Amino acid sequence: MSNKKIGLVVMGRIDVGGGYPRVIYDMIKVLNQIGKEVYLLTPFNPDMQKVQEFYGKIEIKKLYCLKGLRKTLGLNDILRRWIMKREFLKMAKDVDFIIDVDGRIMDEYLPKSFDKNKYVIWAVSGITSKPLQNNHLLEFKSFRDILKFSSESLFGFFVKLPNKQTKIYPLDKWTKNMFNGLGLNLKEFLYPPIQTKLFKFLGKKNKKQIVILGRIDPWKNIEDSIRIFDEGTKDNLEYNLVIIGGVAPTSREYILKLEELIDKLGIKARVKIIKNPSFEEIIKQLKNSEIVIDSQKEVNITMTSIEAMAAGCVVLAHKRGGTYTEVLENGKYGFGFKSIEEGAKKLKEIIDKLKAKGINNKESVKRAENFSLEKFEERLKKIINV
Repeated sequence: MSNKKIGLVVMGRIDVGGGYPRVIYDMIKVLNQIGKEVYLLTPFNPDMQKVQEFYGKIEIKKLYCLKGLRKTLGLNDILRRWIMKREFLKMAKDVDFIIDVDGRIMDEYLPKSFDKNKYVIWAVSGITSKPLQNNHLLEFKSFRDILKFSSESLFGFFVKLPNKQTKIYPLDKWTKNMFNGLGLNLKEFLYPPIQTKLFKFLGKKNKKQIVILGRIDPWKNIEDSIRIFDEGTKDNLEYNLVIIGGVAPTSREYILKLEELIDKLGIKARVKIIKNPSFEEIIKQLKNSEIVIDSQKEVNITMTSIEAMAAGCVVLAHKRGGTYTEVLENGKYGFGFKSIEEGAKKLKEIIDKLKAKGINNKESVKRAENFSLEKFEERLKKIINV
């Protein structure tokens, strides 16, 4: 069989701004380019007009979504995979090959007639839905919040691992390490597809601008990045900060919290927040920016940092994250920090070096090419054709 009809299992929204939907969009774009038909299984019925506004046009042959009460129940991160069994079985009958993003449970539902070797998992995160080490960031506003967190934590303990024969392609080393010791069938890395050609920029930056890029969400530790900007630019007040990213249900209260912090620090005049940017806006802001601050920790590589590198930005990332250890190769292609204080010192050091023309970004721009759309296409073709 030619494996022309590719089924994608995607449990997150793709019609919003952010890194995850952009990864899914780019994967579908690559599949379109190599002549594959895409069949998408998702709890949500995506607004394709919004997808096009955010990222561009893609072709999806068929959608399998939840409806009615089952759609409401599918909002739960853990339950939705059990709830979507019916839709999954329909999709499995229509396709030749299935790529399950962060798969689990679904491999148990495969029809007996389906070749188990043609169901693979692309692990872009760990086994649990949220990083447990960040629970201190949660703020429960109601009994409903407590109930939701408790139910997800409870179900999280009973999440079944994928079948040990199922091929799993980890996003990066960080993700692979989360699965080590579990006896799973881990294969080579499938790095995220980054449209580096669209970001590539080696010219002179026309703004003294620092950017924080990614979904505006409590898990991103944006408040740490703001504090680093405040402390690190006290001697360079000509620098402005742009916070740019998609908004999620958790974003509204978090943005208010960030605005309060910005007011408290007295830097409101130097900070701008851009919500749900178009892809063109992200490219524009990165090409205008000199530095990107990424305070996420205990996470895998972030595509936003790779985009920033391609755009000629200097990346300042937390040392306890895949971006620093893998993309920046422990500081070879950028800078790292372990605390807000160290981050502020590093930021000042970067600015001083930029002013003295002591930083050459050609090597980091070249490094970003290792995560390009073209490299992703090469790896994906090998996986599908096996």
